[in-house]
Order: sequence, then structure tokens, then C-alpha cells
Amino acid sequence: MSVDSQRGSNVAVVWYLHSASELQQSGDTGGTTASRQPSNRYGVEWANYYTPLEHWAFDLDMADSRALFTAIDGDDAAPDSPGGKWVPEAVGWVVASGATLHDVKGFSASLRLRYFGPRYLTSDAIYRSTSTALFNGEVGYRINETWRISAEFLNLLNRRDHDIDYAYTSQITPTATPAFTNVFHPVEPFQVRIGLRGTF
Repeated sequence: MSVDSQRGSNVAVVWYLHSASELQQSGDTGGTTASRQPSNRYGVEWANYYTPLEHWAFDLDMADSRALFTAIDGDDAAPDSPGGKWVPEAVGWVVASGATLHDVKGFSASLRLRYFGPRYLTSDAIYRSTSTALFNGEVGYRINETWRISAEFLNLLNRRDHDIDYAYTSQITPTATPAFTNVFHPVEPFQVRIGLRGTF
């Protein structure tokens, strides 16, 4: 379903996908392996775009989905667990939203939110990641037809969220006892990037 007007649009979609197998990421090797059983994915997506004034634009995209194996998956379960049907690391809630100011006497600016909800890390849903929410901003100025200067502000709130999560057996040190645990990579801390771009 979609609705359009002179100032904006919104689209709502309900979808379903059946896959013969899932390509699953291996946090230890960086490679992928195929699951032994098929999966069913389904969800809903809602996209919105609005321009109330000449130089302003707002957007909001939200999605919620589920990913389930067709049979119990014991390979990706926590230790001593019979397993479950959840596809590990599959994203559920996702939100992308922002406000943009453009072309006002050479100036432009934007503020954006990127949100990922908690994700099951094992098929039995015993291990679960936290959510990730990041605010990023940008301010730019077009000096002339050739040159543009800009500043990017990443992770404005300096959140200590996780960029990615896994659950598997690992060792903190070579001599430590292996343990099944949540392994994650943190997001980058707050930083500013200055750029100068020339178009010839």
C-alpha cells in the first residue's frame, strides 16, 4: 500500500520469503556456512518521506521481521540446549530516520538515526544481543561550483553499543579455558571527520 502527495509519500509492505538454506556468518573465521535446513522469513516495512518546506526533508523507515528455521536447529544452540528455530543474528526491528536541510545559501545539514533492535544469537534464543542506536550528523557548505567543505559527526552521543554480536566458544587468551559466550565488536566512539571535495 502506498500514498503519495506533493509534500511526501509513505509505503507499507508485508512480505514473506522461503529460503532453501541460510548463509550464516562465522565470527571466528570471517567466512560463512550454509545451514542444514530451510527457513521462513516474514515481516512488515513502512517507509515515509515528507518535505513540508522547500529546503527541508524528513524520512522515517521502520521494519520488523522474523526468521525461523523449518526444523529445530541444534548446531547453533547454546551448550546443553536441544536448540530452537530462531535463525541466529537475524535482525528484527530496524529504524532509519533523519532530517535534512539542503541548499540554503550554500549550506546543508543533516541529522540521522540508525537503530537495530536486539537479535537472537543462538537458535534457542538463550543468548541475545543488546540494541544499537546511533546518531550521526553532517554540516556542509558549497564554496563555489567546484569546492565543497563538510564536517561529519559520528556517534554524536558517544554510545557504547555493539556494532556486531556473535555467540560461540572462544578463548580470551591462548591459555584460558574455552567458554561459550557473547562476543562483540564495539561501535566507533564519537569522532569528527572534515572533508574537502572538488568537482571538476
